[in-house]
Amino acid sequence: MSLWRRFLNHIVPHHTNAYRPHLLRRGWMVFFLALVLATEGFLVASLVARQSGGSFLASVIAGELVALTNTERSNQSLGLLADNPLLDLAAQAKADDMAAKGYFAHVSPDGTQPWDFISAAGYDYKYAGENLAVRFIDSKDVVTAWMASPTHRANIVKPAYREIGIGLAEGMYKGAHATYVVQYFGAPMGRVLGAEVSAAPSNTFNAFVRQLPKLVSDPRATSAWIFGGIASLLVVLIALAFFFHIQVQGMHIILPGAVVAGIAAFFIVFNGSLLSISGNQAAGVGLSGGPEVVLTLAATSTER
Repeated sequence: MSLWRRFLNHIVPHHTNAYRPHLLRRGWMVFFLALVLATEGFLVASLVARQSGGSFLASVIAGELVALTNTERSNQSLGLLADNPLLDLAAQAKADDMAAKGYFAHVSPDGTQPWDFISAAGYDYKYAGENLAVRFIDSKDVVTAWMASPTHRANIVKPAYREIGIGLAEGMYKGAHATYVVQYFGAPMGRVLGAEVSAAPSNTFNAFVRQLPKLVSDPRATSAWIFGGIASLLVVLIALAFFFHIQVQGMHIILPGAVVAGIAAFFIVFNGSLLSISGNQAAGVGLSGGPEVVLTLAATSTER
């Protein structure tokens, strides 16, 4: 049987499959339902493991933090930030220092200022800023929390900044495993402040490639793609069944597909709201001087 004929038999209702696409039959419905339930089970298990300190499941990704930050700037019609290797080096040094010494603050226990890390990396700045976070398990949650804090948001949308650097380190904080996140902003000396940094040319393929690290390391993103794909496929199949010889379609063909699609859609909504909210509440979000367990400190910036 040709590949095209197989495609027709599985997708499109027509006379050779008795107007009942194979993908709407019991065997495939059992497979789709099992895949949905297994994906949800893996997602819940991975989130529990992360909250318990499974560093191998951490999914805060430097490139995604930069992309999400630039999205927020784009929403404010601001120039996009270019990744700078020296700021990356400075941010990594700060993250490693916090992880090694077990502190979470803009100033280290020995009095080292954020700007000392930036200068030590060889970055000659006119403006500089620092955002910190700890105990997050997802890049989007980090940026969402920063945007909810006035001081962090001010750094993210500050027009003077032109470049960005990210540092990530695994360590212990207050007796529990934690991912330390450092975000440095800068505008180098001699840069014309009126100049805008534009986004690099992009296309659909490049956008997909940029999403691959998130899909591999973030089970919430992966599950959303799986649930969305299954729900979309079943909706299309059901729609085709209605358009082609609806008189021969029984409820035993239509109903199971609708139920599985509904379950997949429910998990998309559930995972996007309840699971992310409960994850943030478990650790708490606060500014310096706020709750004992904090995820972010009041952001800091400087000029010279």
